[in-house]
Amino acid sequence: MITGYIEGYYGVELSWKERDSIISKLHQVGCNTYFYCPKEDPYHRVRWKDDYPIDWIEDFKKFKSNADSAGIDIIFGISPGASLELKDFEHLERKIGIFKELSIENFCILFDDIPKEKEQFSLHKEVLELCLEKFPNINFSCVPSQYCKYMVENSNNSYLAELDKVDTSIPFFWTGNQVITSNYSDNNIDSWKELFREDRDLIIWDNTFANDYCVPKIVMQNFDGFFSKDDKKVSGFLLNASGIELIDLIAIEILDNALKERQIMLDDILKDRGFPKELINLSHFFKINISSSFSDDEKKDLDFLLWNWNGKIKKFFYPYLHQLNQIFNETDKHEINGLKKRFRICLLYTSPSPRDRTRSRMPSSA
Repeated sequence: MITGYIEGYYGVELSWKERDSIISKLHQVGCNTYFYCPKEDPYHRVRWKDDYPIDWIEDFKKFKSNADSAGIDIIFGISPGASLELKDFEHLERKIGIFKELSIENFCILFDDIPKEKEQFSLHKEVLELCLEKFPNINFSCVPSQYCKYMVENSNNSYLAELDKVDTSIPFFWTGNQVITSNYSDNNIDSWKELFREDRDLIIWDNTFANDYCVPKIVMQNFDGFFSKDDKKVSGFLLNASGIELIDLIAIEILDNALKERQIMLDDILKDRGFPKELINLSHFFKINISSSFSDDEKKDLDFLLWNWNGKIKKFFYPYLHQLNQIFNETDKHEINGLKKRFRICLLYTSPSPRDRTRSRMPSSA
């Protein structure tokens, strides 16, 4: 099974040094794959027809060499979907050929996040078949335009069923029930596989730690469910994280624990890394879905982190902590409701705090 990391988020593009750090961590924990498909790389998506600059190619060669030394395979992603026409295949063929000469053996063609009118299963299927024909010794995978169960169930077309007719040597990437899914139980995976041909391999594209939809929130949590280790229900599990090196290294640790069926709490991981106890006390604010009573103790910890905590890592957390402080203080009700929705915060009812008899909070939906 392939396991590892996806550089596939919006808003951030890693430096080569940060990529090498991720490679080292993957090697350390025994993962085997780095999927290169950053949305902020213009030659990956917006200018996919254009060749990469020579200096970029030289940097990529060094990155590939470091990955090879660490035993990490590179999947190279190309995202032509938003502007693809069949006559453009020559550009795709040329780009694949260039990276094939750089010893890349694994390519992914991405058709995700494109306008509805561009969800053309016949075109996507034909492009994938041409890839197999032109490059019989290359391993191809695909991110379909409909890449989660919600998209399929709320579509008025048969895109996925038709695309699934392509040769089953091509695995499909899949995010789960929704774009953001953190429960990969056996039952969930079984329900997803029912949408595909029996011999279609699925590779999980996990967005648990992604925050490009809720910046500046930081997301760190254990998975809400994970498939049985001995069951070959999926052919891979790769996590698409935040582009913040520190957070992504923690995400890889959490993935490693899940793959090895180790029950290690996030608080213990943060403690081992030397995070202040006040931040660990607020670790529930780093979950995808947050429930909190906004207690006086939480406010005290938040105040410490904002005004008395010093350290190099504070810069990654400060913007989110600052906006949490706005929610605590309820400075602007309209703005606060927007932040609660954005950060998926559900405010729980609490009785007045013994330290503040004037305050009482009623439930509020995320």
